[in-house]
Amino acid sequence: MNSFSELFEAVKLRLDLTETAMKLWIDPIQPLKMHTNKVVLYVKSSYGRQIVAENYTDMFEKHFLDVLGFPVKVEFLCEDDLTPEQKVKLDGPITELQDDEIMVSKLEEAVTGSIYQHTFDTFIVGESNKLAYSACKAAASGGEAVYNPLYIYSEPGLGKTHLLSAVSQELSTNRPELNIIFVHAENFVNEFVDSVKYFTGDAFKKKYRSADILLVDDVQFFAGKKESQVELFHTFNELHSKHKQIILTSDRAPKEIINMEPRLRTRFEWGLLADISIPEFETRLAIIKRKAELLNLHIPNNVMEYMADRLKNNIRQLEGAILKMNALKLVTEFPPTIIMAQNVIREVLTDQQPVPVTVEKIINEVAGIYNVTGDEMRSQSRSAQISTARQVAIYVIHKITGLSYTAIGREFGGRDHSTIVYAINKVKNIIKKDNNYRASIEDILKNMGNIS
Repeated sequence: MNSFSELFEAVKLRLDLTETAMKLWIDPIQPLKMHTNKVVLYVKSSYGRQIVAENYTDMFEKHFLDVLGFPVKVEFLCEDDLTPEQKVKLDGPITELQDDEIMVSKLEEAVTGSIYQHTFDTFIVGESNKLAYSACKAAASGGEAVYNPLYIYSEPGLGKTHLLSAVSQELSTNRPELNIIFVHAENFVNEFVDSVKYFTGDAFKKKYRSADILLVDDVQFFAGKKESQVELFHTFNELHSKHKQIILTSDRAPKEIINMEPRLRTRFEWGLLADISIPEFETRLAIIKRKAELLNLHIPNNVMEYMADRLKNNIRQLEGAILKMNALKLVTEFPPTIIMAQNVIREVLTDQQPVPVTVEKIINEVAGIYNVTGDEMRSQSRSAQISTARQVAIYVIHKITGLSYTAIGREFGGRDHSTIVYAINKVKNIIKKDNNYRASIEDILKNMGNIS
């Protein structure tokens, strides 16, 4: 969870209450703060506080336990209980209240603490990346180029940029006299375009052709950009003829880059092609252990093994999971658990596909099933068929993406928070009563690559 407000929303979704009870007593509750194992929730009136405290405290504590994996005590405050400073916060938008100062501070601490240098020391070597690692270490020795160019390719998130950074940092430390240029392909292209626009071509050429080491990340970005390819081609020739080291990375082998000049692809293949594959279980586990050590985060072995077994696609998933785990640990001051890992993994896996893309896919999937259009679902139409499709799409989007109610409302024509809550709860209630309806929802979730 990225904030206490998101944690609270996740808990609310688990409450099995009537629509009337939700609207009357639960929706007005606002998350105030969380500290260690204590959750503080705000209800405006003293009468409202008495009702929810007497009837819903146990229910909230149960579901906080389900989400967090450890017990918390839930306390309700009303306006009379607040300090003047807290009352000032309550006069502003709800979103200002929800991001509690202690929570935000600790989350920022978690993020800052997770930033580590991309060096060879922090790179975990396994069978999947051994060749690329060894070649980069050789290039970082600063001697005559052995593999020139060195071309590293893999799916995103497997450590290509980490290796380029490691080469750059090691050479900068051991050979400070060298002119090291480390550039992303997109920046190279943008600089080249600017040089044409502002008549600074000579300065551009001098910059790149005077490099002792040229490191270019994501060269597939040059595809289709003919003039930039020509400039890269001549830069490559100039440096290669002087035996200057060139290291390139890409998300695919040279021969698989379409709209790339054959003469440039050929030069990419002159040296060593080193691919990085998906890390095996042992390497994934080692990565988790190493990242946790760097954060001074103790994770039980069974939890680390659980994470390594389920996060298989790339290293960014693993790093994202450790970062979120560390944030939750700092916020709650409770150690990582399997349940905590399950929630973190669900968020990380959702992050792998951009949320706008996921939302659009869900809307299209549901629209096709109910024979309506996406525009109709986003419209103000209240026809039974369109309303049903809209409610199902809202439920599935929340289930898969974890977007806030407000964000989901924006996807459906600016509908408000209470409308989204109503739609989600209505679907949940029908699922409990109608097996055929539940089966159709489960099919949609499975089609979207998620199982409820």
